[in-house]
Amino acid sequence: MIQSSHQIPKAAKSLEHKALSNCVETLGLAKIQRHIFIYADQTIASCCSKQASLESWEYLKKRLKELKFDEPQQSHPICVYRTKSQLLARLLFWTHNGGLP
Repeated sequence: MIQSSHQIPKAAKSLEHKALSNCVETLGLAKIQRHIFIYADQTIASCCSKQASLESWEYLKKRLKELKFDEPQQSHPICVYRTKSQLLARLLFWTHNGGLP
């Protein structure tokens, strides 16, 4: 077991908490209702060409912005987060389809 003799002062914890809370509020993270992972910009194309994946990514960004889902709005206080991922999206696909090919 690792033990630390260094104690973080309460004031520092409070400042970290405030900074983190500010980031969450600024980015609207508490209002995220959906998170889309897209397998794009892959090093080795496996399900589509790299160009097609990048076009899909750009379309997703554009469409979320058109629908005003890219950030919370007064009319609909939810948003959809998007992540361009190589490994995570692939792992989710494998998990959903019964494991590694």
